[in-house]
Amino acid sequence: MDESNENIVNEGDTPESAGNEEHQPDAKIFEYFEEDTIQQKVSYGKVLLMLHELTKIDEELAEIDDEKGDLPVRIENLKERMLVVEQHLTEDKAKLKTFETEEKALNKENKSLDDKVTKYDESKYKAKNNKEYDEITKQIDAMMETIDKNDARLKELKAYQENLVKGILEMSKSYDELKAELKEDTTHLNSLNKQFEDEENELIEKRKVILEKLDNNHKTLYERINGSLKGEATAIVRKGNCSGCYNSVPPQREIEIRMAEDIFLCQSCGRIMIDEKLIENL
Repeated sequence: MDESNENIVNEGDTPESAGNEEHQPDAKIFEYFEEDTIQQKVSYGKVLLMLHELTKIDEELAEIDDEKGDLPVRIENLKERMLVVEQHLTEDKAKLKTFETEEKALNKENKSLDDKVTKYDESKYKAKNNKEYDEITKQIDAMMETIDKNDARLKELKAYQENLVKGILEMSKSYDELKAELKEDTTHLNSLNKQFEDEENELIEKRKVILEKLDNNHKTLYERINGSLKGEATAIVRKGNCSGCYNSVPPQREIEIRMAEDIFLCQSCGRIMIDEKLIENL
């Protein structure tokens, strides 16, 4: 045996058998102890019964969750989708406001330039010489060129604004639909929560009491398995078969499970295995 494994002792083994590979059954839960610590054989019957009781509680809680269906997940998804739409609406409304501000400024500038062009056009006929006439004409041409550029930009802005307004209207409609759906699902979920509130709170309290009686190792083991097999963390061994996956249990392992001097997991499904006779004695 490697030096790193010198302090690993199987639950249910005496220190003498810990060093004998023939006495180390598969799929056992190992615990780590400090050097020179001796583990005495103990009955895990009470622990197994508590784990069995926890499973029944979690099975009932799972049934309540099934009644609620996918409502909690749907509600969260709806909230996330609404948040995305809100962000897009905020961004597009800000763009629209920017375009409207620019449009207002360009129209104001064009009006001012139009007034100047009119005045310059009148004054050009009062020019004293050709040079003065040409200078006025150049200024008029420059102002008209600016007006043309502004008009082109105003045309672009109009197209942008039309697309933004259309998009904002569509998103607003989508947001209202999501909001209505969220309200309906939330009302339904609140109704179910109220319906199962007392039962659920009672089960949660029972669960808490049992967990407080378990040591950290057994608690961690159970919660890990229950995390993936909610309400099905333990399985009963009946007629040599696991009640969780219906696979057969080796005869020697079945005897060890019946002795309840250790905790064993099903080699096929990973559930905590409990002998049928232990449950019958409840």
